[in-house]
Amino acid sequence: MKKSKIVGTILLAAALQAGNAATPGTPGDEMSCGCDGAGALMTYNPSFGDDIYHVHEAGCWMAGYKYMHMKMHGLRDGASDVGPDQVGFMRNSRYEYMMIPTGMNMDMHMLMLMYGVTDRFTIMGMANYQENTMDMLMDMGPAKPIMSEPRMRTEGFGDTELRGIYRIAGDFVGSLGLSLPTGDIEKSVKMMRWEFRAPYDMQLGSGSYDLKPALTYSALSDDALWNWGAQAMYTWHTADNMNDYRLGDSVKVNTWLQRALGPAATWLRFAYNHTDDIHGRDSEIQKLLYRSDPAMPMKWAPTPDADANNYGGERVDGALGVSFKFRGVSLGVEGGAPIYQDLNGLQMKAAWFLTAGLQAMF
Repeated sequence: MKKSKIVGTILLAAALQAGNAATPGTPGDEMSCGCDGAGALMTYNPSFGDDIYHVHEAGCWMAGYKYMHMKMHGLRDGASDVGPDQVGFMRNSRYEYMMIPTGMNMDMHMLMLMYGVTDRFTIMGMANYQENTMDMLMDMGPAKPIMSEPRMRTEGFGDTELRGIYRIAGDFVGSLGLSLPTGDIEKSVKMMRWEFRAPYDMQLGSGSYDLKPALTYSALSDDALWNWGAQAMYTWHTADNMNDYRLGDSVKVNTWLQRALGPAATWLRFAYNHTDDIHGRDSEIQKLLYRSDPAMPMKWAPTPDADANNYGGERVDGALGVSFKFRGVSLGVEGGAPIYQDLNGLQMKAAWFLTAGLQAMF
């Protein structure tokens, strides 16, 4: 069993064990809904780049919108940057690819709705719309110049998530999410004037039913001016999808410190993410890598992100944010960048990310 699966199993078991020993919660305490109560400004933050799970009082609703943008620029293999001059086709390069990714934008619009079923149990649903664009260079070999290729683009609805959230005891919350494969995994793009199935990172979903257990600790100081906590979440892609591959499982750990400043709050957040590589292969995406049609021997376009071995790795992010609250409505923004990246094979590297959010509680 791989390390990420072991950690995920431990997290889920710990949440269940703590739940068995839980004591009844106190309705209306500071970590429940409390739309205008002490600490609500920080507890229900609208713009954390990762969802931090919490519970609401019975009958309390929360609706939210997030816009998330990630900019990727340049290539990296392991912990070392790789320049475009180190990648080429028939140039005695270590990286023999015809297509050379140079930049990628990933944009997501996310809608979320939460409802407190009881004072200790909350349900949540999330849906999203994604837009992915990638800029590439094309290298036809040493006898020809390297040229820019038209920008690739995919967009559409992504996977949908349903989640149950339960207060285990005190400041500890356990949750379990189910991701439904509503995102398209057969998007196509044009390269070298031919149409191909888009590489894995340009697709919109996993194609599988995924389980996402999480354990969250979130504490509030007695004067309600400070909030700190941590969350660990595991993503398990339960089976190969209809195109015969499975995205890599992942473990993500978040930690944060927030400070209230009147109607505003500011925070510092760190996140660690470990993702396994892709298991299996999509036979249509493989056609980018190898000549597969004798009648059209030039119909192929080798690119790093068509290779399932070039996915996964480890990343540590740092982020700063600020939010404002007026009664039951909050608005916030967070920006950050990777501190460390160790990637499996040749991949686009993350440069920076931004999240803006708006939410209302009623």
